[in-house]
Amino acid sequence: MLPRSDQLFYRLADSKSAGAPRSYDRKAHTVDAVISMGTAVKRAYGVEVLRISPHSVDLSRLYDGGIPLLDHHRQDGLDSVLGRVTEAWIERGALVGRIKFNQTEQGQKAEGMVARGELTGISAGYRVEEWEITDADGDLVNERDICWDDGLTFTATRWQLFEASLVGVPADAVACVRSIGSSNELVDIRARMLARQRMFDRMGQLDD
Repeated sequence: MLPRSDQLFYRLADSKSAGAPRSYDRKAHTVDAVISMGTAVKRAYGVEVLRISPHSVDLSRLYDGGIPLLDHHRQDGLDSVLGRVTEAWIERGALVGRIKFNQTEQGQKAEGMVARGELTGISAGYRVEEWEITDADGDLVNERDICWDDGLTFTATRWQLFEASLVGVPADAVACVRSIGSSNELVDIRARMLARQRMFDRMGQLDD
């Protein structure tokens, strides 16, 4: 059974040494990882969920330009690139990938920490293309009917994987920032919704 988390849970069963991932291949410098379970995450605009299915997950960048493995989502230089995702697939409701570490100083350091079981957290960086919005009862909600204080769930029904990052504390709200662009976009959407609602309220008052 896969864990309920977006952490990097390596195949630890039958490990050859304590803490070593069973899927780790020392010669190939690769390891298999759970990149995302689609676990619900609390955001400023509501609860965010990634749908994990062949239709929902866009892996085109894997074949077009590659998906890098980064250090804590950093994109500020070559030292932040630790490796890349060479393969990705869906397994029992999870997005799983094969990671190959760069043989740079930083990549080798990360590989060693992973191989020794010292680092086990991962976070997915992605861009959402399509959303499905539901209320607390699970009913679909139209954008124009949303209020700021609704208990809403935003499910990404179509999203593109941009990168995967090794993180030290994946359970932390900051370390688990998984979106590229989508958080700010949804905050803007909710701001527009709130402004629209206020406008409708004002129009209703004028009609009285």
